[in-house]
Amino acid sequence: MGALRWLVRTLLERRLRQVERSLLRPAEVQEQLLLRLVRRAAGTEWGRAHGYGRIRSVRDFQQAVPVCRYEDMAPLWHRSFDGVCNVCWPGHIRFFALSSGTTAESSKTLPVSREAIRANFRSGMTLLGLTCRQVPEADALAGKTLYFGGSPKLERRGASYQGDASGIAARHIPRFVLRYRLPEFDIASIPDWEQKVEAIAQRYLRSPVSVLIGLPSWTLFLLRRLIDLGRETLGRQVSTVGEVWPSLRAFIHFGMAFDPYREQFRELVGRPIAYVGNYSSSEAGMTAIQDSQADTSMLMEVDVGTFYEFVPADELDRPSPTRLTLDQVETGKDYAVLLSTCSGIWAYDVGDTVRFTSVRPPRLIVSGRTRLTLNVLGEHVAGVELETAMAQACAATGAQVREFTVSTILPTATDPRGGHQWLVEFDGPPPPPADFTARVDAVLCEGNLDYRTHREHDYAMRPPELAILAPGTFYAWARRHGQLGGQHKIPRVARSQEMVEELLAISRNLGQGPS
Repeated sequence: MGALRWLVRTLLERRLRQVERSLLRPAEVQEQLLLRLVRRAAGTEWGRAHGYGRIRSVRDFQQAVPVCRYEDMAPLWHRSFDGVCNVCWPGHIRFFALSSGTTAESSKTLPVSREAIRANFRSGMTLLGLTCRQVPEADALAGKTLYFGGSPKLERRGASYQGDASGIAARHIPRFVLRYRLPEFDIASIPDWEQKVEAIAQRYLRSPVSVLIGLPSWTLFLLRRLIDLGRETLGRQVSTVGEVWPSLRAFIHFGMAFDPYREQFRELVGRPIAYVGNYSSSEAGMTAIQDSQADTSMLMEVDVGTFYEFVPADELDRPSPTRLTLDQVETGKDYAVLLSTCSGIWAYDVGDTVRFTSVRPPRLIVSGRTRLTLNVLGEHVAGVELETAMAQACAATGAQVREFTVSTILPTATDPRGGHQWLVEFDGPPPPPADFTARVDAVLCEGNLDYRTHREHDYAMRPPELAILAPGTFYAWARRHGQLGGQHKIPRVARSQEMVEELLAISRNLGQGPS
């Protein structure tokens, strides 16, 4: 093992020992972190307005600071564009991360302080350390890590810079880490996503890539292109990515449920590798990381730069919802997540819901979006339930999905029942529609009492319907809306009826009406 790899591995193990110590007393560590954040911000405009100088406990903080949303805080954060300092966090916020804007909400511009950049680097060490632990049969540090994400280029906005969160991180990566990281700046900066895929495949076809990081749906395009290019240039029959990148040991994924794509990855990679999920956001960086191949839930990171509160999902819209800390949550319940960070984000509704699978230590899964559920008919179906139903329907029918979204069929005068329409683009032959929808229906009935009540005897909701879309439909839709690649995601709940009609029209133009 070279001296540099030995140093990196030593630093990773040291970081993991810190994580393990913090998880022995997570609630205490979190309260101490909150009080440090409060003390740092006590002299800011926000801190003075909310009495931060008098806060001595989590309870004091919750009484002083209400639940905040983007619309409440953005006007304060964005004063940094005019060079204003000490608004919500000490000093001037020089960098702002643009969220992907994949829900019905528009894209957000979120503050990233110097302290947050350092915290994100520590989280990156945790992620890589836990990944290496899950690849015991080979050294994941022996090759390169390829991050398949957005552009590192930032644009000036007044006195600050804004851009993809990965671009902000790229500006602050230590030089010794750059030796392990791909792609280089020229390729990472390519704005056209299709050109970036081709450039990465061409330049790194023969590179020793050991760790791949990306959004599952878009990464599949890169894997397929690598296989095709391997056949064209390597002078032999290539059928899997494992033959192109024999050193590949792990795929780190984020941003969406992985289960609907798991089987496609296994087939394309062609041999066992570790699949490591993480829950991250532009607001807080890394929140939780999968630490075992036997359990897809994720271990929380509690000692970096973010204080977490959890609101029972059905209380979020109340004037004064219950706000719980890590010693108060229970397993199996859905909670909306509130963040307070070292970037001046306070008691902020990040828009996600999580479900704990363990509280000692805290492990969770992402269960949905607070503003992205199917509930027009009162069925309260969360995004994670749609992902689960899709994965199990594919497993039951042998189908593979490329992309999908679900919309509501509204009641009419002739049929007072509503329903769900699943708009699905399959990879390969589609399954028998009746078999597919029957499995979707059964999974949702089993896991969601409100849905089951509405579906009972077909009284309030009709059975789900399947619209099979032509290959390339979602790709064409994403290209039309400037949402190819990076952290952009196809929304699991259709944003509007206009989106549904546009998808159906694209499918017809590609030569296949929905069936």
